[in-house]
Amino acid sequence: MPADPTSDDATTAFFRTRSASAILADLGSVLKKDRVSLGDMVDALGEAGLGLSILMLALPSFIPIPGLPTGFVFGTALAILSLQILAGADRLRLPQWLRRQSLPRGPVVSGGAWIAPWFRRVEWMLRPRFSFLSGRLAPFILAVPIFVHAVMILLPIPLGNQLPALAVIVFAFGLIERDGLAVLVGWALTVVAIAWNSAIVFFGAELSLFLYRWTSDLWGAA
Repeated sequence: MPADPTSDDATTAFFRTRSASAILADLGSVLKKDRVSLGDMVDALGEAGLGLSILMLALPSFIPIPGLPTGFVFGTALAILSLQILAGADRLRLPQWLRRQSLPRGPVVSGGAWIAPWFRRVEWMLRPRFSFLSGRLAPFILAVPIFVHAVMILLPIPLGNQLPALAVIVFAFGLIERDGLAVLVGWALTVVAIAWNSAIVFFGAELSLFLYRWTSDLWGAA
């Protein structure tokens, strides 16, 4: 059965004409199915702007959703998006296996409604400034750090998703509102996220080595 073009146009208009907080607060009005496929989400966001696409792909990793390996799926999608931006693409194209991944509607809608007021508190502070950081070249400038964050998100690092996802969200706000100051904040969070995940990996490796030596000593003394 072919898709309803009127419905598709209404969905695209919903994403294009509202602020990020308004979209998140009212996701239930456009997400009608019991499960939301990543392909449907990407198609709906196709003409809504790159910043909003980045935001919606980063959110599930910031607020984990039961029933889906959000880190791997959305980290992979963000990595693909960043590489496509570097290649000059203006919208995301995903392989079929990734498009078929889906999320339960309930947690998506309730998670959006929960975080919308927090976003609304931030949006009033955003305004166009430092245009050289948030203008036409901004997506290309941000593609590399977004790719780095995407890799950190998709790797199974304990407590390693939230800071990279937050940095990507701030970058997205900078693109949506043309706010170069938000882009600078995103870069600061990038440094913090890399340092945090590096520390987790380093100390995790050190702890693993300590436990290995300790068990080896116990085994040798037995």
